[in-house]
Amino acid sequence: MPTPIPWTFKTWIACFKGVDLPIGDLADDILRDSSFPDEDDFGLILEHLSTKSKGNSNVLETFALVWSFYQVSK
Repeated sequence: MPTPIPWTFKTWIACFKGVDLPIGDLADDILRDSSFPDEDDFGLILEHLSTKSKGNSNVLETFALVWSFYQVSK
């Protein structure tokens, strides 16, 4: 039986806090957001970020790219 992954997207992205790149900006924003979802659900997180960023395409594109990195890291 596979061992469960010990992190979620939210805990994984925390590793990038303070990084001077778009992934770091996203991490900083997520960690300041007390209502950010704890669930590992792409659609739920995308909807949340879309609402919070007022549909900012830079934020949403960064999230989609970062999510793919996260998925590969599992």
